[in-house]
Amino acid sequence: MYKKIVQIALPCLLGVAFLPVEAAHGQYQAEGEYADVRSQDYLRDVVALSSTLGSAHALRVLCNGRNDQYWRSYMQDLLSLEAPYQGRLRTSMVDAFNTAYSAEAARRNSCDDGAVSAERVYASTGERLANALVQANLPESARGSEN
Repeated sequence: MYKKIVQIALPCLLGVAFLPVEAAHGQYQAEGEYADVRSQDYLRDVVALSSTLGSAHALRVLCNGRNDQYWRSYMQDLLSLEAPYQGRLRTSMVDAFNTAYSAEAARRNSCDDGAVSAERVYASTGERLANALVQANLPESARGSEN
């Protein structure tokens, strides 16, 4: 499981290294400020990653109890790195997480093999999305030849 954490977390952390920081932490950020910096693919992927984390969190809580905040903690880290300021992106990410959490919690009422397997699928999906975010934020010269 630790290997999965590293595989998912590391790409996200590397991805943020290439994002500009324009306002002081905790300040309101104008909605259009990143409009010409972040692509529609980036926005789609970061919101999809938030949704994936919400679904995984619901399953984790179902199987391990409310004290297990593993995926929620990951979401908090993602927010602090990718959308630390109040604005449209942060709101979209939080809404996606909460909506997915609610939907997954309503879908299942017991921790069975299906729930455990679904969490693994969400972890794999999250890894793919995190890698896409990293690739989108790398300079053209640093991207792999798979394009």
